[in-house]
Amino acid sequence: MKRTTFSLIAFLVLTAAAGAQNEELKFNKQQAEKLHKFAETAFKAGFPLNAKRVWLMILSEYWSDHPGARKALGYQRAGESWTLNPRFVYPKNDSPDVRKAKSLRAKWLSLAKSIAAAHRRMARKYAKAGRPDRAKYHYKKVLFYLSDDKEATEALKYKPVAGLSGTDLEMTLYKRSKKIERAVAEECRKDYPVETLPSTNTNPLLEQAKVQYTSVKSEHFTIRGDFEADVLMKAAKNAERALRVMDVAYDGYNGFNKDPNRWLRDWAFFKDKDTYKQILKANANLIDPKDLQFRLEHTSGSIIASQQAAIRVNAAGNEAGIYDGAVRNVAQTYSGFRSDALREGIGHTFVGMFFNNNRQFVVDRRRQIGSVSSEEDLEQYSPNFDTWKELALEAAWKLGEGTPASRLPVIQAAKFPDDARIKSWSFCDYMMRRDPSMLQDMDRLRTLPNGYAVETKFTEAHNKLSIAQLDKEWKDFWTEASPVLRAIRNNQAPFTSVSKGVKKWLNEFNDERKRLNATEVTWSESYSRRCRDHVEYLIANKDERGPAKEQQQNIDLEGGTHLGSMFAEMALVGTKVRKPKDLFEDWLSYPGYRDALLNSGLRTVGLYIEKHILVMDCIRGVGKPPDEKKGYVVYPFKGARAIPSEVKVADLGPELEALLAKNGIKGKKVLGYPLTLHHFGTGGVAGKRNSYQCSVTMRGEQVKGILDVADGGSNRHTSAPGLVVFYPLEPFKRGAEVDVVWTFEHDQGTSRTSANFIVR
Repeated sequence: MKRTTFSLIAFLVLTAAAGAQNEELKFNKQQAEKLHKFAETAFKAGFPLNAKRVWLMILSEYWSDHPGARKALGYQRAGESWTLNPRFVYPKNDSPDVRKAKSLRAKWLSLAKSIAAAHRRMARKYAKAGRPDRAKYHYKKVLFYLSDDKEATEALKYKPVAGLSGTDLEMTLYKRSKKIERAVAEECRKDYPVETLPSTNTNPLLEQAKVQYTSVKSEHFTIRGDFEADVLMKAAKNAERALRVMDVAYDGYNGFNKDPNRWLRDWAFFKDKDTYKQILKANANLIDPKDLQFRLEHTSGSIIASQQAAIRVNAAGNEAGIYDGAVRNVAQTYSGFRSDALREGIGHTFVGMFFNNNRQFVVDRRRQIGSVSSEEDLEQYSPNFDTWKELALEAAWKLGEGTPASRLPVIQAAKFPDDARIKSWSFCDYMMRRDPSMLQDMDRLRTLPNGYAVETKFTEAHNKLSIAQLDKEWKDFWTEASPVLRAIRNNQAPFTSVSKGVKKWLNEFNDERKRLNATEVTWSESYSRRCRDHVEYLIANKDERGPAKEQQQNIDLEGGTHLGSMFAEMALVGTKVRKPKDLFEDWLSYPGYRDALLNSGLRTVGLYIEKHILVMDCIRGVGKPPDEKKGYVVYPFKGARAIPSEVKVADLGPELEALLAKNGIKGKKVLGYPLTLHHFGTGGVAGKRNSYQCSVTMRGEQVKGILDVADGGSNRHTSAPGLVVFYPLEPFKRGAEVDVVWTFEHDQGTSRTSANFIVR
């Protein structure tokens, strides 16, 4: 009798559990269908990226086999499983239609309320049934859709965090995030003393290679290289700034390399990869032959050491590369990680915080050395961290498909998977906000045979806290799974970065590009979010005008942020826009803005306009030009007519004024119309930096001027990736014919091109 009663009870319990599970599955499918319907609407309305995120969320959170979402994302059935069609290309271009965007925003808010209400009902049901675990899950989902829901907040017993409510972990994440971000913003405004060292202060390993270099020294670092002294000095200042930021980020944690006096602090940065290779070959006796070959083919940074000397050598490429390298070296040395992926990840983390741009990939794949032409490759190897954040978001929704965090300590540089770069950075970025000592603990497990062994050992040492759990937290962070996590990221809401004039100005921009023989570009609502931020900043701060102030943000002013300032440096900005023809004629006079108008590798732009203020992002959507045979473009074009005779120095901004002062020319108000050579792309110039020459003659007489390899500056008026500029010192004579010859050297030999134009 007792056995029968026990069996009956067990049967009833199992039946109830099965019933609850079936009800949950039914519930999830219902929400998936609602979301799928919205995603289809968004896709058809011309917003595929927003639709994609919803479909990814469906597969991750509600119904992993949803046939509509799978098909929309390019999956096809293979027996009982799904495989991604290798030929499938997901569309990425948005429709610049403000009416449709507003409609979709309203539909999303309505849908969010509906799904939140459904989760709330499930939470109440589970709470009543004595299942607090499931009730908690559903209340969390309520807050994902409705961040101010009172019932969910009270049920979860969240604590107040920055005007919101969240868990103890979220409070830690928020406080540490703001603390580190504030330290970066404040340090980037500080100055540190740097001195130029005498020529007798040398490094034997560089002397062995017989390379030319200058040396400077700050409090903690010696920086050498073939860059100008002022660039080396700025790199040293960035290293000092990064050191202070690391002190803040690692405050309260032990076991890291906090004493810079014990570091290798002699660093060298060179413009060309050939110089880097020359130094490695000259010191080949100090490097294992197999390691030497890998470094020559796949790296741009190495440490070389003998019994007498040691130095860290980098091929920086341009000014942005050396600033990147200085911060990266500090982050990697201070952290002390020795596993390839974690070392890469922590370097990317702090470079991203400082510059929101990444100029060095120390671990490179063979495929990257070759052609990078597909949209996926363009994104994967973009230096722009806004693009990386989009990729991290997609990877987070697809948790389980890519590189798990437990594998990061054991991945070898020569076998770096495609997705591991984004994962190593985004995971390190998250863990820096959570608890950096756990990264240190993971790094200590680098000698284990595989990720499973890493997971097991880590869990044993952390009171059953697993790396899988940290991976789940990483997913929550990047998908903004709670109001607090959303506040940390502080992103513009979907469908809100579409302005009334976007379609008109995009068409006008394309018309101007067509006139200049460039390809048509598409528009992205995602790219436009930073544009909107900067427009709002400029509207709020009416005194921030002119080529210096418009290309930055002041963090002391309303809406000003450090990351906003990094974006503004390379944005295209107009603050009194009315007639497109007049605006684009002005932009052609600015060498960096001209680059965006001419670049046929530019595929997609961000654009936002309000109250006669226009901001464009023409950096993120740059790939390779359709025709790469020549590899560069010069302007003015051959046979051009009606070219302006002059430009005002004040219109081009502070970097031109500094260039003139450096060449002993002060007080110059007007120059001749700038002549430009454009390599485009996202990196530096294609030729050897010191080899560029521009010979200009007008009516048989040589035109004097200044040549500037301007691919590493921080003001878009005069800088752009792959840009070289010749500034004539005097205006051209009206009606004169001007002849131009550009030459530069590269690995295949010497390139030479000529052009001529008539001044109007």
